[in-house]
Amino acid sequence: MRNSCNLEKVKRMHENRQSVADAIVQSSLIEIIDVLKQQIQTTKEKIRNHINSDPDLKKNKALLESIPGIGEILSASLLAYIGNMSKFSNSKEVVAYVGLNPKLHESGLFKGRSRLSKRGHTELRKALYMPALSAISCNPIIKAQWQRLVSRHKGGKVGICAAMRKLLQLAYGVLKSGIPFDENIALVS
Repeated sequence: MRNSCNLEKVKRMHENRQSVADAIVQSSLIEIIDVLKQQIQTTKEKIRNHINSDPDLKKNKALLESIPGIGEILSASLLAYIGNMSKFSNSKEVVAYVGLNPKLHESGLFKGRSRLSKRGHTELRKALYMPALSAISCNPIIKAQWQRLVSRHKGGKVGICAAMRKLLQLAYGVLKSGIPFDENIALVS
């Protein structure tokens, strides 16, 4: 997934250049952008084929995508960066691995405040951000959590990070149990 993301960044960079470039280099930039689009498509297809050719990865991808808010890109990112969930004994370890666990920050006047530790996997935190925003509106569990946080005036970044953490916990639960997402089961635990 990282290679595809880097290609996307390079493509975006060239598209930005194209919008301000002189007419003489426009055709060259268009060619570069077209090649990058083809490379991105090829890379995504290779990732898709790799996942579909392995029965375990295919099953885990289907389990992950049963969670509202997790799509093809995040499921592939989770499978690539985390891999086998059995190496974690609970969801707190996965959250800490990604760096979404709170860390008490005390310094001078800032007594008792907590922030994200950010000691974990940066790329996976980035991959979780947009799906968490989507999950706030389409996943009933995360939506309810968001509404509770907003009612306590803790929306914004705090709420989004909480949604990212909850999405990761749901992914852990689904992969660990082998049972597709069911909001009624998730509400019980």
